[in-house]
Amino acid sequence: MFRDGRPATYTAHVATRDRTVRLTSDSYELLEEEARRRGIDPDALADELLRGDLGARADEDLDAVLARSDELRARLPEIDGVALAREARRELDDRPA
Repeated sequence: MFRDGRPATYTAHVATRDRTVRLTSDSYELLEEEARRRGIDPDALADELLRGDLGARADEDLDAVLARSDELRARLPEIDGVALAREARRELDDRPA
């Protein structure tokens, strides 16, 4: 992961070919944090998330799905995912046992 503002790069090893997915540093930190929370490797979590989302559309071309995902993401508002995750963690920690 780069700390200088450039996107982090994640390469998924698939049976037929490798794919590179570029994530912002914030997104990669969220991936790492969630993977740590689940006690799994970030690669395994990324694979699980991709398969879960893309598996529902198994008959579609991966490039078309990724293009649609880019289009959707471009329309979404900017969200500081790290701040959101930290706030959620604080709320969980503040709950009575």
